[in-house]
This record gives sequence, structure tokens and C-alpha cells, in this order.
Amino acid sequence: MRVKSEAKRASIVLAARAVFLEKGFEASTMADIALSAGASKATLYSYFPSKDALFHEVMDQHCAARFAGAFGNLQFDGDLAASLNAFGQSLMTTLLSPDLVAIRRSVFAEANRSHVGRLFYQDGPLRGMTLLSHFLQGQMAAGRLRAHDPWVAARHLLSLLEGDYPLRAILGVPLATEADELARHVQQAVDLFLRGYAPA
Repeated sequence: MRVKSEAKRASIVLAARAVFLEKGFEASTMADIALSAGASKATLYSYFPSKDALFHEVMDQHCAARFAGAFGNLQFDGDLAASLNAFGQSLMTTLLSPDLVAIRRSVFAEANRSHVGRLFYQDGPLRGMTLLSHFLQGQMAAGRLRAHDPWVAARHLLSLLEGDYPLRAILGVPLATEADELARHVQQAVDLFLRGYAPA
């Protein structure tokens, strides 16, 4: 019974993701999602108490969990530049994946009509910034980076890594995302960051 319940929950989340992407958060209804999932509204509410809770789960499974994998690469292995390069390449590959670009595009379109933007920020970018700032704080404490506000340093590194790639992807502007080009971009960003935060 447990397996069946988890399978049903997963099917509801997948259906909700499709409906949110097609209609946007505000225009989507629990009835729409129930129809897409092949379930009754009562079944939906037995798993999720509200549309907000369901959206939160969609974001957690399809965005936060994916980014958690990228941020999981933040492990010092004796070479800080190599560690940051591995993190940066994983992050950029995740950021530019077509399904996550579609979700971000939908969230941005919805942001001034509802609180969906705040939910997305809390579940995604804020979590990532927190993880990265903690990692950088540890590197500062170890003397591998100069002492500075780790939150500011995290913002600097993410800005360098992302550049205009996510914006162009969301706007549908063509961009080359071949592995070698992304690798060069990430290495340049990491090199510049390490120069700026080199220990005195």
C-alpha cells in the first residue's frame, strides 16, 4: 500500500508540474491538476492541503532537488580551484537544462501576479546561496580565501558563473552550450573569483 501511495503522489506532482507550466500558477486549479492526474480532487487534497503546498512539492522535486545535486559538489578535495570548477560546471549544466529553464520562465511570468516567485526563491536560489556561503566561509576560515562576508562572496561567485547564460535561455536567445564552451566559461569565472579573493 505504501508503494502505491508514493506512486500516486509522484503522479500527482508530475501532473501538477505540467499544468503549472501550461497555465501558470494563478490560472491553474486543483480541478485541472486532478483531471491531468486522473484522480479526484478529494484524492489530491488527501496528499496536499492546498495548491501552494503542491507547488512547493513541484519546486522541491524538480528544482531544489536538482540544484541540491549541483551544490552537493561543494566539497574541498585539496584543490579549491578544481572543487569550484566541478561545482560551477554542475551548476551551469543544471541551470540550462530545458525543463528547469521552462520552470523558471513560468515562475518569472507569474511573479507579479502571485506569491509564487517568493516560494521559488526560498526553495531554490536562497537555499543554494546559503549552502555556497557556508562552504566559502569554511574556506576563509582555513585561510584558502581572504576573510570577507561569505554571503557577498557567494553572490559574487554565482554572478560570475551564471553570466548572461540563464537570462538568454529564459528569453529564448540562442546560445551555445557545448561542454567545452561552458567549461571555459566556468574556468574563467573561477579564476577571476580566486584572484579577487586570494589570501593577503
